[in-house]
Amino acid sequence: MNALLILINEIISLYLYTLFAYVIMGLLIQFQLINSNNKLISTIFRALLSIHEPVLGKIRRYIPMIGSMDLSPVIVILLLSFLKNLLNDFRLGL
Repeated sequence: MNALLILINEIISLYLYTLFAYVIMGLLIQFQLINSNNKLISTIFRALLSIHEPVLGKIRRYIPMIGSMDLSPVIVILLLSFLKNLLNDFRLGL
């Protein structure tokens, strides 16, 4: 049981790291600091997009954008951090 909780914790961590990469890459593309026409950049961004947009899209249904700021990544990061802490507390309690 402990190994399963550690695995879930690591998967959540990996998802959080890729979410950070997605947000930063999106900002860099938006401000034209990296070229989105580059094939490697485009491939990486599309892969990150396909991983994170299903979750972020569900959050966007309930949390509207404030001006031009999208708060859905912040909500997902907070929820996943809470879930990680909950799993760690449960794991330590076993």
